[in-house]
Amino acid sequence: MISPGTVMIYILFTILLAILLDRLAPNRNSARLWSWYGDWAESIEQRFNGGTRIQGLSAVFIAVVPLLAAVFLADLILGEIIWVLKFVFDIVVVYLCVDLYRLGSSAQAVSTALDNGDIAEAEAHLRELSGKDTAEHTEAAVARATVEAVLKQANSLVIAPLFWFVILGPVGAVLQRMASALDRLWGHRSARFAEFGWTAARLDDLLGWIPARITALSYAIMGSFEDALHCWRRQAGMWSDINSGPLLASGFGAMHLDSCEEPEEDAYGNKIISRTSSTDAGDVRRVVALVWRVLLFWLGMAILMLGAHLFGFFVR
Repeated sequence: MISPGTVMIYILFTILLAILLDRLAPNRNSARLWSWYGDWAESIEQRFNGGTRIQGLSAVFIAVVPLLAAVFLADLILGEIIWVLKFVFDIVVVYLCVDLYRLGSSAQAVSTALDNGDIAEAEAHLRELSGKDTAEHTEAAVARATVEAVLKQANSLVIAPLFWFVILGPVGAVLQRMASALDRLWGHRSARFAEFGWTAARLDDLLGWIPARITALSYAIMGSFEDALHCWRRQAGMWSDINSGPLLASGFGAMHLDSCEEPEEDAYGNKIISRTSSTDAGDVRRVVALVWRVLLFWLGMAILMLGAHLFGFFVR
């Protein structure tokens, strides 16, 4: 029987080597894994989307289960052959599911463009990062949208896949990334996906619920703790997405970018968050540093827990 200490060592080294691989080989275009998956999901949607939830459920099942089964069987078979093959396979899976370097480099590209006064280039990098444009073409608007994108994607591209890898192994990491991709493609934000995308959206919400709150708490620990929790308590409900609310409220509070006061209402009854200052390129660099501190914090905690376990084992 494998001891808990051995499992902890295996998981920790798998994550560390996957993150190192992400830094040394950040270009995943050659594999085209997630772009291929997106194309496949779109083809499934074209065949199944008749505008009902049951069709959306069937489409999610077809888009998720075969790949999960393949990952599970591959991991099981490689483990039966020799553990080293399973170890390498797990590292590669985590590497393909975690996209930390691209997140940081894209945000840095926005920051550099803003420093150079090139708003158009900064918006192009922001579009590459988040897939969205800003309503206002100003430095503050682009910088704030970038900070928002990094705060959210640090959870979906880093913390959440690592969390589910720890819980369910490579199957968990792949499931989380597939759910995130399907929500992005099918999430019910338009009439076309109002019912069909319901299952995809709920699956992503479910898998992201715990990691999002772990990430939000981590922002508070690594930033201004009191302000982050104050914003989280008062303003998390400002965002309709149940996972984006805690992430953004805590993240903006931790970075002192929101006043954390009760949202005011405009003449039309819309709630408006009070900003403490105008966001700029420096804040984009700060949010990337915050994400790295969060990751290093949890890796450090894992190493300390492992060290305590090994110390207790040797002194018995």
